[in-house]
Parts: sequence; structure tokens; C-alpha cells
Amino acid sequence: MNQTSSSRYFPNAGYQSQTLLACCGEGRVKRDSTMQGLHAQGGEPAAKRQHKAEAIDIPYDVLEQVLLCLPVKSLMRFKSVCKLWHDAISSAHFERCQLQLSRACQPSMLILPLRMMPDDLRMDKIRFFAYPGYGTVAELMHEKLWSAGVDGFMQPIHCDGLVVVSAAHSSQIFVCNPATKELVILPAGSPDNSIGIQKIGFGVDLSTGKYKVVRCFWRFCNEDMSDYSIGCEIFTLGSRAWKQVADPPYLIQNMMPLCLPGAIYWSAAITLTTQVMLRFDLHKEEFTTFPSPPCMELTDRCTSLTNLAGNLWYTRYTCGQTVQLWMTKDDGVLLPKWLLHCTIVLPWPTWSMIPFSSYEGGIYLCLDLSHIYRYDTKRGALEQVVNLNQEMAYLHPYGTLNPYIPGGSDWLYCAVEYSETMVSIRGH
Repeated sequence: MNQTSSSRYFPNAGYQSQTLLACCGEGRVKRDSTMQGLHAQGGEPAAKRQHKAEAIDIPYDVLEQVLLCLPVKSLMRFKSVCKLWHDAISSAHFERCQLQLSRACQPSMLILPLRMMPDDLRMDKIRFFAYPGYGTVAELMHEKLWSAGVDGFMQPIHCDGLVVVSAAHSSQIFVCNPATKELVILPAGSPDNSIGIQKIGFGVDLSTGKYKVVRCFWRFCNEDMSDYSIGCEIFTLGSRAWKQVADPPYLIQNMMPLCLPGAIYWSAAITLTTQVMLRFDLHKEEFTTFPSPPCMELTDRCTSLTNLAGNLWYTRYTCGQTVQLWMTKDDGVLLPKWLLHCTIVLPWPTWSMIPFSSYEGGIYLCLDLSHIYRYDTKRGALEQVVNLNQEMAYLHPYGTLNPYIPGGSDWLYCAVEYSETMVSIRGH
């Protein structure tokens, strides 16, 4: 965090930093004068002298406020400074304060390389790269080797610094905090007989602060969807196993769910031609129906549901290179009403278009898992931010990762909005 952003949320941060430095300076003065006096008096045992030299009286609240202004990478290092700092940074109170500050700050982005390969081959590691949203450099935040291999994965889901990655062709589900480098693979859930991607949602129960992975699975379904059975289960981070909850009332579809704090929104089908949306309450752990966009289509795989700046968005392809973005709010009071927000003409007919972030008057889109574009909502203009395959330099301790190969590449890239936090996976 830069000085400007820190002073914005902690107006006294600069004064507190100076106070901390002044305390440290005062400690050095006391140490020097003490050592001189002891030398004149013949001295004391070395252990006593060292104890006096290291005794610096820094008010705890000042220390905490200054630590809150530091990035997570520094906080993880500073845990080893002393027991006081370790206990302060590791406390649940500090984690909550740091989380609130992170939620108030402008988000950045996370890039996950995805290698396209035959199903019998797997990626040997999963990587998380931090990208500020401009320029052509992404820096490795975390890399995890996986001896069993990593299956190709679908669009990651982010909530409060935690990222859930679900495999495309297996039951693997990863939960990672790239900033703290904590990564956990969840136990296998119930068998899923559906065709297509895993149906995974992720969010936080605002009443309890618990983070929950929600998984829907098909027990069976006939071709015309007239006879089916579908189940739902929840894995609460910090628990040991999946918990079965009440079945969804309708057949959950392959469209990625929309995840907001407190709720997850799913696309579902009543019949082959009749669609509906379902809202899953993360506290009550039950489904209710939710108004769907008037133009929602079940058969179009290019459509998507997205959380942008806390609102619900639906992307609909109209024809060729034109897409519509519909938006609504769910405040729990008024009946949600979908409104057409904008129509965007894309630079080419895409097979994938995912809006994944929105701030400072711009909507960021990932096209074909290889380009990031920004749509300026005021000017109605679309401009390229970076070509993820040909322009981006992925900084790695051992050199640049995956250099562009003229004539084609088997690398694609998932982009997701991201804010770094101290939230622990196992701590919940």
C-alpha cells in the first residue's frame, strides 16, 4: 500500500509512523547513555545490559496501526521479529481490521496460467501472478507443486483474499490465499454425474464470518430434463467434511454462479426451454427463487453471471461481436429489477468474454482467456489493456515464464479481481 492510500484510511498513519521511529530513536539514546554510565561504573552482566538495550516502550495501539499500513508480504516476514509482533499480527482482531482495510481499498488482479492439453496429461503446478491492472508485468505471488498433477480448471472465484479453483474434468477443488501462501485441497465430495464443469460457489456468511464452498451435483438426469435428482453440499473452511443440505428445487446449469457476500446466485432450468435463477442464502443454507434477466438464455454457453462492485451482472451475446451487460441489485428490501447497462462491440467474435472487475469508471473484460480489455463506461469506449499471451512478462524467480511462441501457444490465462488479506483457510 502506498503512502497516499494508507493515509486515506488512517489519517494519523504518518504521525504514528514518526512516533514509532521516535520511540525507536529514544530507545537508542537510552541505550547509549545507559551503556556509557555502566562503563563508568565498571559495568553490569552482559545479559542485563542487552535486556535494557532492547527494551523499547511502544504503545500497542500505535504498533498495530503502523502494521496495518503494511502489505501482507511484509507482515508475514515481520511475524519473526519478536513474540509481541508475532502475536499482534496473528491475532483474530488484527485479521479483522486488516480485512476491513482491504475491502475499502481499490482491488488489483490475479492471473492464473492455464495450459490446454489432453485429458491424460496434467499441469505439474498451479501459479498465482499479481497484476496491478496496467502495464505488461505480472509478478509471481505463489507457486504450488502438485505431484498428482493439476487438472485444467475453470474461472477462479475470489472472496476476501481467498481464491477457489475448481478442476474442469475431476472433483479437485483448491482453496488458496496467495498473499500468505496458504493452499489447501478440499476432500472429495459426492459423485457428480452431470456433463460439464463442476458447479461450485464460494462466499462468506456475513452473520458468522465463516467462508463456505457450495457444491451442486447431479445424481441423475434424463435427456429432456423431465426426471432428475440434484443435490447440494457445503464445505465450511475449518471443518473436516462436506455437509449435505436441502436439494435445489430446479436443475442447476453449467453457467458459473454469481457469488456475493451472503449469497450465491445460480442459473437453473425448469424445462429445456424455461429458465430460472436461484438464490442460495449462505447463513440459512437454503434456496429461494430470484428474478432472472428478461433475456436470459440457457443454451448459450457464452453468457455469464458476474459480481462487479457488489452488483449482479449478466452478460448476453446478441449477434456477432455485440454483447449486452445487464445489471441489478439485491438489497434484500426492494424486488430486484434487471436493467440494460450498456452494449459493447467487441474487437472480434469471441468464444469467451468474462467481465471480472469494475472500478474507477471502467469494466475489465477477459476475452478468449488471452486478452484484458477495459470498457470506459463514461466514454463508451473499449481499449486493450494487455495481451496476456504475447505482451505480458510473468516474473518468476527463475526467469520469465512461458515466453510467447510465434505460430501458436497452448497457454491460456484466467483473470480475477483480487484483494490481498491475512484471512486464514485453516483458521476458520
